[in-house]
Amino acid sequence: MRALSRWLAGCVAVSGCLLVAWVSRETQAVQEKKIPAMQFNDVVEMAPGVFFRYSSISATDMSVPFGGCNNIWVVFKDYVAVIDANFPKEAADVVAAIRKTTDKPIRYVLDTHHHGDHAYGNTVWAREGAKVVGHVNCSRLLETNGPKQWEEASKGRKDIAENKLKTVDIPFDEKYVLDDGTQRLEFHFLGHAHTPGDAVAWLPKHRLLCTGDACVNGAFNYMGHSNSASWVRVLDRMLDFDPEVVLPGHGKPMAARPLVGLQRRYFAEMRDLVKKGIDSNKTLEEITASCEMPWYREWTGKDAAKIPENIAHVHKEMLGKIDHKTLGSAAQPGAMGPYGTEPVRVVGR
Repeated sequence: MRALSRWLAGCVAVSGCLLVAWVSRETQAVQEKKIPAMQFNDVVEMAPGVFFRYSSISATDMSVPFGGCNNIWVVFKDYVAVIDANFPKEAADVVAAIRKTTDKPIRYVLDTHHHGDHAYGNTVWAREGAKVVGHVNCSRLLETNGPKQWEEASKGRKDIAENKLKTVDIPFDEKYVLDDGTQRLEFHFLGHAHTPGDAVAWLPKHRLLCTGDACVNGAFNYMGHSNSASWVRVLDRMLDFDPEVVLPGHGKPMAARPLVGLQRRYFAEMRDLVKKGIDSNKTLEEITASCEMPWYREWTGKDAAKIPENIAHVHKEMLGKIDHKTLGSAAQPGAMGPYGTEPVRVVGR
């Protein structure tokens, strides 16, 4: 299976219908083994002491309230560690969900990146006594970019307006480990993907990989702070863990190998289509109109060509118009991203 998974990750030319059919079979097999059918806000114990909460979001139905990101928590011998802080309101919801599974104190929360739906709940976790862990770039972006983005976001969300920005307490460079002999939870930086400060959480004992927005299950890819070429490499590195199941930042959990392969294929094919369009002297509009990925619609329910901002981002990258070092920071005007200066769909509280 390991060899097959790596073949899948690199095989962007494989037939879309065959790939998605294979994914469906793989997903069904894993779901029968580990993952029951889930509704929004459901919690399932993925492994002993490891819980996954499915948050509401839809890429195709705007009537679905945005419940922030998925959350995972790990119960250690004497404490609890949480992956992703979510928004303040949803963070409080997750605290309540955790209390139904354990009364142990919450000591750590990992920000997989600096975006509001993954980090603005830091203030709630801090009140619970938790320390915030994040990659050094996530920490930097929350420090430098956070105040302005927080102010903008507070105009659309009451829970943000009633709280204060909390930044990272424990920044790490490449790896940070929690291990008490009962559970081992590793935080890794694999490279610039969705943002410059993405982190993943790996549970080697259970072979569970928590990916934040570096790998999602559906059409939830915001690329405004991404490095698409590096993102492909990061997805390759995820497979080096040989995970059994991936727990994504958005969307339902599923088998790791096919999901990572699909996510990788989206970026790799988009880059290939944009490159061919540039080489053929096509305009951005012509490239966008010709961006056909039928397999992507089958996977996500959305036409890849109807996400023009992603195609435009890759187009700018390939024309050398993006400085990846400043993405997500105030040094990149107009690129503040989710819950910052760009208009986004934010459900009021």
